Amino acid sequence: MTSIYASSTSATSSTSSASLLRIPGMASGIDTDAVVKSMVSNYQIKIDKANQDKQTLSWKQEGYRDIIKGIKGLQEYYDPLSSKYMLSGNSLNTNTATNSDSTIVSGKPSSSAKAGVYKVEVQQLAEQAKISGSSLNSTIPVTTASDWSGATLNFSGGSIVLDPDILADGKTDTILDVVANINNKISTSGDTDLVGKVSASYVTDATGSYIKFSSTNSSSLDVKTVGNTPLGSITKINSGISSSSKLSDLNSGNMGFSLSYDSATIATPIAISATSTDTIQSLMDKVKSATSGAVTMSIDDVTGKISFQSKNYGSASSLQISAVTGDSSKLGIAIGSKQGKDAIVSITEPGQTATTTTQSSNQFAVNGVTYNISGVSKAGVTSNVSVTANSDTAVTNIKSFIEDYNTLISTINTKLTETKNKNYAPLTDAQKTSMSESQIKAWETKAKVGILRKDDYLSSLSTQLRGTFYSPVYTNYDKVDPSTGKVALNFGKYGTGAIGIDISKDYLDGGKLVITDEAKLKDAIANNTDEFKKLFIGDSSATLGSTEAYIGSKQYNEDGIFKKMDTIIRDYVSAPGLGNDGTYSLSGYMNIFVNKQYDHSASGTSGKNTLSDQVYSKTLSVTKFQAQLEAASTRYYAKFTALETAMSKLNSQQSSLSSMLGTSS
Repeated sequence: MTSIYASSTSATSSTSSASLLRIPGMASGIDTDAVVKSMVSNYQIKIDKANQDKQTLSWKQEGYRDIIKGIKGLQEYYDPLSSKYMLSGNSLNTNTATNSDSTIVSGKPSSSAKAGVYKVEVQQLAEQAKISGSSLNSTIPVTTASDWSGATLNFSGGSIVLDPDILADGKTDTILDVVANINNKISTSGDTDLVGKVSASYVTDATGSYIKFSSTNSSSLDVKTVGNTPLGSITKINSGISSSSKLSDLNSGNMGFSLSYDSATIATPIAISATSTDTIQSLMDKVKSATSGAVTMSIDDVTGKISFQSKNYGSASSLQISAVTGDSSKLGIAIGSKQGKDAIVSITEPGQTATTTTQSSNQFAVNGVTYNISGVSKAGVTSNVSVTANSDTAVTNIKSFIEDYNTLISTINTKLTETKNKNYAPLTDAQKTSMSESQIKAWETKAKVGILRKDDYLSSLSTQLRGTFYSPVYTNYDKVDPSTGKVALNFGKYGTGAIGIDISKDYLDGGKLVITDEAKLKDAIANNTDEFKKLFIGDSSATLGSTEAYIGSKQYNEDGIFKKMDTIIRDYVSAPGLGNDGTYSLSGYMNIFVNKQYDHSASGTSGKNTLSDQVYSKTLSVTKFQAQLEAASTRYYAKFTALETAMSKLNSQQSSLSSMLGTSS
């Protein structure tokens, strides 16, 4: 019986959608599969070539991405969010400070500060403008404890008499002792109107000391000494005032006042009003809102005093409360005006005489040192801020940069110069079937070598990066006379302006940086800091024209080395850091060339020839060639099937004829 079967799963014998039955050469004796495979081999060659080209392009992308990753690592030195950031003066700041008394003053030097001891005497702190009212709590002023010895306290519900000698042991009484004696006498009085309902406490503020009384039954109080001299009285003892207290709790109805602050509202004061249902907190909110936070109103829960305070410090800050209406007086709001104060500080810099400065803030900078003052000095006593120059940190930062830069340059140079072995092309699927995984990996490792040899993008990038170190830096570049405006420092080991960093003279290093004289580097950082900063992190104020190239422009010539490099890298691989999607931003022309796909058309002719477009084009070619191979295979198998059918019929006829001839004989 003749066997008829479908083909195996090789690429050259793929079946059409019609599921064609392929008949081997049983009748003809022809190896149909081998013949068809040979006949369509030209299509398979095209498929293999397109796949190899696609693989080569993918390896190029892989090689570029490794370079881009290295560039992104170097770009951390230009990322403000990175700990390696070097485009600020702080990265090259060599000065540190120690403070003899940080309760008075602490100093933080910049790189421009002179080394030495700065003697500081704080004569006055800067203050905000502040107006404080009278206490809303039930308080009686107290100066000395002895005034209250043996005093009589008459409450509306009863009275108590304090001990004549509160401590009785000859020790000096204190106000706290008086308060303790009051509370003891109340608790032991047996008077139900007092016990558990009236208590005393001690409070103090900038205006004096007070005994505060609290009551849950609105008792009144009259205090007299042994000699019947009045010490004070309270018409109605309250339970204490807080921000949640309503104005009605203070017997206040509708009220209002005008508020002026600084110079902004002197001519046109702001009107503030409230009703009895308002709380002190809601009144505070109104003040804050009306002044946009420039003035805050607050209440001290201990003293019960309402106060107003400006946001700004210094003599330019001011407050004025006027035109009080209604029951404002019941809130203890003071009418009047107050002005802030400037800080007055005497500073003796290293090698100089004392200079007195007036500042509107308690934090200010003078000649490279930022001072933070927090206390007033004793007369004639100075606090020291000792500034020490130490270039070690800056040198360490530069060494770290050089190491990472050299690693990147070495990687780029390797990719540009390695020679491709033409004997190692990407493997075809057929070749891989006869190889182990380790053999495939070893082959592909060799096949990737030289894939970016003499690449235009990498060559240009390498040249421009090296150019940042060769190009002089100008503080002011004049095309007519470029000899002027050069920064005094320069790369090299020799000469007065040499900084001890140079470009390697070994051509095999391909432009790597070397520290030729660390002592000169430290000296340049410590003693020529401004010029050193200009050389590395100078930032030109010039702008580029709409069609002007950065390289060779005034901006390029005035930018420092790191600034030049940052701009160049941005052009190639985008700004530092991650994009909003958590990946590196897809900008920079090399980055776009490697990763951006513009072409999504069916024809593969709508792109911009980026690597991703080229990979897409090869994918379309593979699909097209596979379709052509399948169509040709189907066509050839159909012809061989017809041949086998005809041969089978012929063989059958010959057999019948032979049988007939044999029978007749």
